[in-house]
Formats: sequence, C-alpha cells, structure tokens
Amino acid sequence: MKHRLPYLAVAVVLLYALYNATLKEPTSKRATPQHPHNHLTLPKPLPSHVNDTYSYMIDVIEHGSSRLHFKPQEVMEGGFASSEDAPKIACYLMALRKESCPTPALAQEGALYFSSNCAGCHGNDAKGIHGTYPDLTRKPLLGIESIR
Repeated sequence: MKHRLPYLAVAVVLLYALYNATLKEPTSKRATPQHPHNHLTLPKPLPSHVNDTYSYMIDVIEHGSSRLHFKPQEVMEGGFASSEDAPKIACYLMALRKESCPTPALAQEGALYFSSNCAGCHGNDAKGIHGTYPDLTRKPLLGIESIR
C-alpha cells in the first residue's frame, strides 16, 4: 500500500484538474469583484431583504463584499459556499458570536462548512488570521453599518 499512495495522490490531483478544466465554470466567465473605488462601476447597495446580522452574513457569503466599501485586501468574492450552505455557515457564526440564529440546528452542520470554506482566511475561531482578514466575531461586523 505504501508504494501505491503516491500514485493515488497523483491520480486525485489529475482528476481534480480534469474536473476544473471541464465541468466548472471558467474563471474568466465568473463575475469578478469590483473594487469600490473603481470608477467604472458603482458599488451596488445591499438588497432590501438584508436587514439583520444573519441575512447580512448570508448575503456576503453568497455575493461577496465588494459593494461594502472595504479595503482592497478585505474584499471577498462571493460563491465560496453554495446558497444552500450559506445559512448553515451564518448560523455557526451566530453561535460563535453568542447570538441567536433563526434555525439553531444549522449551526452544528455549519461548523463543517465554515472550516472547509472560511477558516483558511478567517481562522478556526473566525477572528481573522493575524489581522489580515476581518474578525467575524466582532460586534458590529465590519460593513454592517451599511444596513442600519
């Protein structure tokens, strides 16, 4: 088995590359985030349904943070998690913030999605890695004042 492991690892990498090349939408077709100071396009305001911390989190997870006037290094593209997984991640973050979530049962499942989609930048504790990425446990959340 030891001798087969490197071949298996190479096979997995090749299959993943093939998947990316053929099945996933090419990066050039994806919407790229617009920097808020880009004068060619104005940032879009948050949708009217975004009226609390929970819906704000879901909106940023799904659509990114480019319209929130963050610094360039703080802008996140949308789509790191699916629309189905975004509420789970938001509930997990609400639990970390010691706030109630509309569907608390989602928080446990959200921990898995957070660790695989978000923790690489925000850390396992969601406090941001060395101040580079926003602390998702701070109150108020960075950018939340745009909905109040």
